[in-house]
Amino acid sequence: MSEKTETADVFINAPDTDLDLPWNREWALEVLKKWEYDVNERNFTVPVQIGDKDVITENKRLYRDRSRGDRVAVCEASLASQAQIEEIIAIADRDASGWRKTSLDERKKILFEVAEKLSAKRGDLIGCMVAVTGKMFTEGDVEVSEAIDFCRYYPISMKTFDELSTVKHNSKGIILVIPPWNFPMAIPVGGCASALAAGNTVILKPATVALPVAWEFAECFWDAGVPRDALQVVCPAERESLNYLSAHPAVKHIILTGGTDTAFRLLANSPRTPLSAETGGKNAIILTANGDQDHAILNVISSAFGNAGQKCSACSLFLVDRRTFEDATFRAKLKDAVESLRTGSAWDPINYVGPMIDNRNEKLIKAIETLEEGESWLVAPEFVDEWKYILKPCVKYGVRPGSAAFDVELFAPLLAVVCIDSLEEGIKYVNSLEYGLTSGLQSLDEEEQKLWKDSIEAGNLYINRGITGAIVRRQPFGGMKRSAFGGGIKAGGPNYVSCFLRFTENPVSHAERQMPLSLLIPEGDVIGRDRINFAFASYEKAWVEVFSREEDVSHIYGESNTFRYLPLRRMALRVSDGDSLSDVMLVMLAAFWAKTPLTVSISTVNPNLEIIGRAASYLPGTAVCEEDESMFVSGLHRYERVRACTGGLSDDVYAEAARLGIHIADVGPLIEGRIELLHYLKEQSISFEYHRYGSIFGETK
Repeated sequence: MSEKTETADVFINAPDTDLDLPWNREWALEVLKKWEYDVNERNFTVPVQIGDKDVITENKRLYRDRSRGDRVAVCEASLASQAQIEEIIAIADRDASGWRKTSLDERKKILFEVAEKLSAKRGDLIGCMVAVTGKMFTEGDVEVSEAIDFCRYYPISMKTFDELSTVKHNSKGIILVIPPWNFPMAIPVGGCASALAAGNTVILKPATVALPVAWEFAECFWDAGVPRDALQVVCPAERESLNYLSAHPAVKHIILTGGTDTAFRLLANSPRTPLSAETGGKNAIILTANGDQDHAILNVISSAFGNAGQKCSACSLFLVDRRTFEDATFRAKLKDAVESLRTGSAWDPINYVGPMIDNRNEKLIKAIETLEEGESWLVAPEFVDEWKYILKPCVKYGVRPGSAAFDVELFAPLLAVVCIDSLEEGIKYVNSLEYGLTSGLQSLDEEEQKLWKDSIEAGNLYINRGITGAIVRRQPFGGMKRSAFGGGIKAGGPNYVSCFLRFTENPVSHAERQMPLSLLIPEGDVIGRDRINFAFASYEKAWVEVFSREEDVSHIYGESNTFRYLPLRRMALRVSDGDSLSDVMLVMLAAFWAKTPLTVSISTVNPNLEIIGRAASYLPGTAVCEEDESMFVSGLHRYERVRACTGGLSDDVYAEAARLGIHIADVGPLIEGRIELLHYLKEQSISFEYHRYGSIFGETK
């Protein structure tokens, strides 16, 4: 059955396969049979793609089946040399096919066709994930649905920015997409679809261990009409080539999903290249005395052990109130639930937990072999296979803050249970972590729900449900703190495509309202005054109609999925001596409307110092700090984000920001509030399951 939406501007999430239907189960078993027995390195080979050429190289990698202990090869792939990387970049930069010149309607038509191709190839895409990365069938199935959603949603969401009358936009150029192995299809397809929807050419560097999966879905893009020079798939044979690629001046933006250390390496390698990164997670679910224990256990084990615990959103910490923690009945129920999970080969659909991607995870091995003070095994670790790819779900009880099991991201089916004396203590423990990706609360108390929602520092919040499985548009995905790098814009959300556009301002007409702030602009600068007056109205409109609201766009009965914007804790504007006065005031005005405290860092010799000081007095939350650049750099750690009116800051500023992981928004300020205010906010998704066992509780509007 086709999964095509009825109209090109109405987004409907693609359904997952209903395996309750007998014909779907028969189809799934045929897929597994084909990829387990018929596919091998002789009939499944991946070349190096250079534009429209496919090249077999001497640098090769053999892909083996982790469900069968590396004994069976499923694919052979060629890896690219430095010279080939250089040729790939040149082809993407040249854009001979003219992809960057296509209209949004053309790109939307093609990406919708990509979605159709992915749908038609669902079985082979799932089978490839099972064979290459050890995904369970159902985990692969939801990835295909998410990939389809990305291809439809991003060109639709582009319409918001395409219809703005105050600005025009162009593509940035080359976008480098670096996805992870744990979601080998959905995440890379999303990166490619967002960049392509914005009219960019894309170089996809998949996780090397998942390269064959990328090749399988890339064929859907090419077959649907995406030119092969607009989307190139490459895996370098050496890390030096990847460093060359990520630092190349033709690459205008990098999309990363991966480790926090990888994000820092990319920033250090090319501090001025914008980076949109979703990184690590050490995610917790809190169960209070007012929570439903049985429902909580169900949600915790699905969140902790799905995909063998290898989701960046996985629950690895379970914080339980003391009375429940010490209750023998609760411990028995949790133990029984965990031990009931079938573990084994990904080829057997009765299994719930399959193989891990790596059997050399040193952090995991240390966590398994070590019990720190107060810790014990509620469910002891046990490997199913002799090669140690398949680990049964295990539970450490009595884990404390500061221990390795509490702090370290393990990426494995290991759950740490922590005792807390209050919800406030649980929130404190969770917020003490350096990560802030997903977080959950199990409580039926409305006051506890509100306290937790307004206090927890994470990008995706979940109340009385699991904390994994974010769905496009319904729960845009992305974290805070060390779980995210960049401008705070969530993948699968309404603003993501704007990251890959270059906006320029259209000439402004005379604004009807004259703001006192504009009178600080010299009389001769008519355009500057008009920009301030126009921007004030535009920023106010954007704040009232978009950014001040918490809205549910999905309206699913029994579950609310809201999306909101939060102000930053503290932001800096570093003023360069050549910045125009109106640009500086636009930044100050935007921060004011976004309710983000702003420090204007400016040198004592700046010719506009006095006027900027007077402007700050009009805007509560805005302060002026007179300092040279070296002083600004030394105090950079105090800020959550930095704004600059141009890219004219010195290399020292970018280098220190890269070291700290601080995003610098250095594109010119715009009078369009729908775009400009995004620089001063961070996004948060909140999913609240307010039904219990088919009965509706709580807010239903």
